[in-house]
Amino acid sequence: MSGPVYWIEAFAAQRGLRYEADADERWLRAWEPYTTLKVPIRYEHALHATGGTGSLSIARAVVELPPPPAPALQVPNEVGTWIAIVQDVRMTAKAATTSDFGGVFGEPLELASMVRQPSGDSAFDHVFASFAESAEQLGRALTPSIRKLLLGWRVPVHAEFRPGGFVLAPVSLSADEKGLAWMLNAVHLFGEKATKLAT
Repeated sequence: MSGPVYWIEAFAAQRGLRYEADADERWLRAWEPYTTLKVPIRYEHALHATGGTGSLSIARAVVELPPPPAPALQVPNEVGTWIAIVQDVRMTAKAATTSDFGGVFGEPLELASMVRQPSGDSAFDHVFASFAESAEQLGRALTPSIRKLLLGWRVPVHAEFRPGGFVLAPVSLSADEKGLAWMLNAVHLFGEKATKLAT
C-alpha cells in the first residue's frame, strides 16, 4: 500500500470528493466479480462522492502481471488502472461490453458469465464484444447514445451495466491528473447517457 499522493488529494479537494489513499475496499469488493474485467488484488487511492440518485467511487484497481519467462530481469509485477463504480437507482439493465482484448486487465472473453450478443450496430460490434442474458437486456443497456460515446472515446474500455449502477474502466488512462480528470468527465457523460432511457 502507498501513502497519500498530493496531487490526488488536491484534485479531490478541488472537486468536492472524499479521498482515501488506503481505500476501504468493502464497498468496491461488493461489486465483484466483473463480467470482462479481472478482479484486482487491491484498490487504492479512492475518491468518493454521493448525490441524489446514488454514489460514485473512482479508484486505482491493481492487478498482478504474469511472471516473465526466466532468466528475465525482475520487473514490477503489478499494474493499475482507474475504475469507477457508480451506484445509480435509475439503472435497470444487466449487460457488459469491452474493447480491451488481450490486455492485462481483461478476463478471457470465453470466461464471461453472460452470453456474447451482437448489439445490431455493426460498427460497434466490430470494436466491442458485448454480453447479456438476453438481446432485450443488451438493447436496454447499449442504447445508440452509449454506443456512440464508447466508440468516440477510442480507448480500450470495460463497461458493465447492473440494476442499481454501473462499472467503468478505461484501462489505458494515465495515472496522473490529466487521466483522472478525463475519467471523472467520462463517468458523468456515461452516467447521463446510461440513465436517459432507464427511468
